[in-house]
Amino acid sequence: MLSVHDLELRVGARMLMEDVTFRVERGDKIGLVGRNGAGKTTLTKVLAGEELATGGTIERSGEVGYLPQDPRSGNPEDLARTRILDARGLGQIMLGMEKAAQEMGDSDAKVSAAAMKTYGNLQDRFTALGGYAAEAEAASIASNLSLPDRILDQPLSTLSGGQRRRIELARILFSGAETMLLDEPTNHLDADSVVWLREFLKNFQGGLIVISHDVELVEETVNRVFYLDANRQVIDIYNMSWKNYQRQRAADEERRKKERVNVEKKAGVLQMQAAKFGAKASKAAAAHQMVRRAEKMLSGLDEVRAVDRVAKLRFPEPAPCGRTPLMASNL
Repeated sequence: MLSVHDLELRVGARMLMEDVTFRVERGDKIGLVGRNGAGKTTLTKVLAGEELATGGTIERSGEVGYLPQDPRSGNPEDLARTRILDARGLGQIMLGMEKAAQEMGDSDAKVSAAAMKTYGNLQDRFTALGGYAAEAEAASIASNLSLPDRILDQPLSTLSGGQRRRIELARILFSGAETMLLDEPTNHLDADSVVWLREFLKNFQGGLIVISHDVELVEETVNRVFYLDANRQVIDIYNMSWKNYQRQRAADEERRKKERVNVEKKAGVLQMQAAKFGAKASKAAAAHQMVRRAEKMLSGLDEVRAVDRVAKLRFPEPAPCGRTPLMASNL
């Protein structure tokens, strides 16, 4: 499915992660979490082959379906239905069958005969790929994502951003991809569609990596959690459910806080001893070594503390508005 070894990702001069190794097997359903800017979207793009890693290797076996946050794929003139069906190679075949069916009625016997042969060949391919049962499956997926026939029969160029995104999600779910990478799949979905998607992902048998702010979705679907730690530039892997991950993550953070306190105490002792030794010329070298040891111990904590700080903003009460900003009548 996916095998990642010694992965390194950078954005400009900023290191996102390095020496990251993991595998995604059949049945793995991974929730990808981390602070904003930690590199979740960048990682999924790299795993999908949309962008290149700075270092390391990625091996993919089987088809990978990737849903970006702002999908703009496909020929804008294609019908939405064709875009979905083309995930299994059916869309263009059906268009070819429709064209051949029209030409079969041509008054020119040669054109008609050629069209009949073309239609037969396309129909054989259509049947081999699942035929009308697959078409019904695609229609069912689209319907559950609130994509009725009137939308499916429109060109992609006429659809809104939310509709385009649902079309791409339907395409991936229909594709039969062995591995799915879904970046915020519940965006632009109504409540019923979200519930249906949760059930679909729960029953999905392949590999899944999902980024989502929908807590219920990750609670119900994931069996592994990858936490992107922007401070340490690593991925912490938790082979457990979402709720167990939350408990384990809290315990890990508490342990790290205690370790930080201990390091700061030890560094403080070294700094005090260095200050005492520094007053004596005979012990200046020892004092210098103590200072360097203390600085080394603290260097890894400074970045952590800087990122862990949360800004608290207070805005003044706004002045009364002198004009009516919006008025509606007889809507």
